[in-house]
Amino acid sequence: MLTDIMHSLSIEPLAVLTQAVGFLLLLWLVKQYGLAPLFRMLDDRQAEIKSTYDQLDADRDAMQKTRAEYEARLAGIEAQAREQIAGAVKEAQELRTHILADAQKQAETILEKGRVEAERERQIAFLEMRRQLVDITLQAAGKVINETLDAKKHQALVDEFIGSVGVAPTQATAPSSNGSSRPNGSAPGGPVGNA
Repeated sequence: MLTDIMHSLSIEPLAVLTQAVGFLLLLWLVKQYGLAPLFRMLDDRQAEIKSTYDQLDADRDAMQKTRAEYEARLAGIEAQAREQIAGAVKEAQELRTHILADAQKQAETILEKGRVEAERERQIAFLEMRRQLVDITLQAAGKVINETLDAKKHQALVDEFIGSVGVAPTQATAPSSNGSSRPNGSAPGGPVGNA
C-alpha cells in the first residue's frame, strides 16, 4: 500500500532509502569532522576567555589588597610624622621655657649685683663726703686756732668724728698727700649713689 502510493507519485523506495542513508552519513561526517572541531574550538575559546576574566579578577583583588596595604602604611607614616612633629614642638617649648627661666635668673642676678654695687658706691661716696666735710672742718678749725695738724693727729680726729656719727668704714683708708684719708680706689668728688 505505501509502495503503491510511492509508485503512483513516481518515487522509488530504494532511492529514498539510499538518499536517507546518504543524508544520515553526511550528517555524521559533518558532525564528526566539521562541527566537533568547531565546538571544541568554541569551548577552548570560551575557557580561555573565562581564564582571562578569572585572571583579571585575581589581579584586581591583588591590586586592591596592595592599595589597602599602601594606604595603611601611609596612615602609619603620617601618624608617626605627626607624633614626631608634636614631640619636636613640645621639646622646643620646653627649651624655650628653660631659656626664658635662665635669662630671668641671670637678669635677677645682674640686677641684684647692680643694687649691691650701687649701695656700696653710695656708702663709699657718703663716707668720702663725710671725710671731706671733716677735713674742711678741721682745716677751718686749724685756721681758727692757728694750729696746724700733722697727718697722724688729723687721721685720729677724722676717725673719732666718723665713730661719733656711727658710720663704720666699709673699706681700708689710706692717707692722701694733703693729710686727709680716703677709701682706697676712690677719688675725691666721686659719684654719690642714691640714699
